[in-house]
Parts: sequence; C-alpha cells; structure tokens
Amino acid sequence: MTPDECNKWLDWVRITSIPLKRIGPDNTPIDMASGCFVNYQNRRFILTVSHAVELGSSDWVIELGHDNTKGTEFYRGVRFYYPGEISRGAGGIADADFTFAEVPADLESTFHLMTPFGPMSAKRQRHVFELEVARNPHVDELYAFTGEIHPRPDSSGLVTQPVIYPGLRYIESTGPYHVFKLPVPHPGHDDFMGCSGAPIIDTKGNLVGLVSGGNIENNVILGVALSSYKSAVEFYCKTVRPA
Repeated sequence: MTPDECNKWLDWVRITSIPLKRIGPDNTPIDMASGCFVNYQNRRFILTVSHAVELGSSDWVIELGHDNTKGTEFYRGVRFYYPGEISRGAGGIADADFTFAEVPADLESTFHLMTPFGPMSAKRQRHVFELEVARNPHVDELYAFTGEIHPRPDSSGLVTQPVIYPGLRYIESTGPYHVFKLPVPHPGHDDFMGCSGAPIIDTKGNLVGLVSGGNIENNVILGVALSSYKSAVEFYCKTVRPA
C-alpha cells in the first residue's frame, strides 16, 4: 500500500464507526460506546458489544450528526437484543460479547470533525456494511478501527475526541474472538474507552469484527468475530417481522 493509498484508507475508516451515547436524567450524555450499521435482508441494524451496552439498559441513543441550528441529533428508542438469550444448547452463543438492534432501513448518521466552536469539516455519511459479506481476518492484511474517546476524564460533561488506530495485524482466533497485534505498545485501556463495539476493517473495506477488549501485557486487541454471530441476526430476521 502506497502512502497515498494508506491516507485514503484511513480517511475512509473515519466514517465506519457509529457513536453511541448513554443519556442521563438531565438529558445529557454520560457514557459512550461505538457500533456500526449493517444491512441484512433489506433491514438495517446497529451492532455493538454487550459489555458496553449492558443488558437492561434503555437509555442508549445513536448519534446521527450535528445540525447548526438544532445541535447534536440522536435516534432514541433503541432496543438491543442479546444473543445469549437465544442460545441453542451448550454449544450455542450464550454469553457472547455481542448485541444488536434493528433501526429504520433508511436511518443514517453523518460525520464531521468538530471543535469547541462547531464543525470544521464537511458532513460525510457514515458507512453502512453488508452483513452477508462479513469475513474472517487474514495474516497478510492490515486492520484498523476508529471511535471516540474521553480525553479528559476529570472534566465536567462528556468531552469526546475521535481517534483512529491503524496498522493492526491478525495473529489468531480463539473462541469467539479474533486477536490483533498493535503496531505500538498498548497505551492502556483508558485510551480505548468509547471504542468498544467499533468495527474492525481491512484495507479492502471488509468488516471482520467489533472491538471487544485488549491485553496490555501481550500488546493485543480482541475483536468479536462477526462470522460467528451472523446467525443471531439471521434468527432475528426469521422470527421478528419488520416494523
């Protein structure tokens, strides 16, 4: 990959992650996570990881973008489904770090870089993946993910900063997870807070997993293997009619 190709890839990576926010009693964001939009059988879903969006939580919203007059806009009423509840016996997918919710088929989210004084770049529609073509990673590829982090944990309010983590290398798959080596020393879990659930993608735009966690000692990131959990969305589509 040439430097120009790499820059174009990373610029595209910016629009692959969907911000999720948890809304507090005063209607302001108090927590955050990431996810991605996927299409399946003419229906649209938001995918993320269950440890970030805990079972029973009903106060998570999808960030749709910023409007110059209305401010940040959200999609509310997200109802997440947890594959552990539809396990098919001992060999099923109980306790998976994976959850999803159906959203309107035309729901979109936009991205632009922000400053304390407002947007500093043009709006871009965030990418929507096709779940049917989710793949497994390969050792000869490079991978990346993006998300929003909380750079000032001691500040009042939920201040966020978009970040990109490129150059990941696939090592192995263990159970329901893919393991990726970081190109630099693991900076600590605080540097990834808010990225849980972000899509992990290769240089060809293939979706392979969702950021689930990591290991500082081994300098790795764990990604939920979407190829293992597509069946949960398939089962949902067979049993739940479109809204």
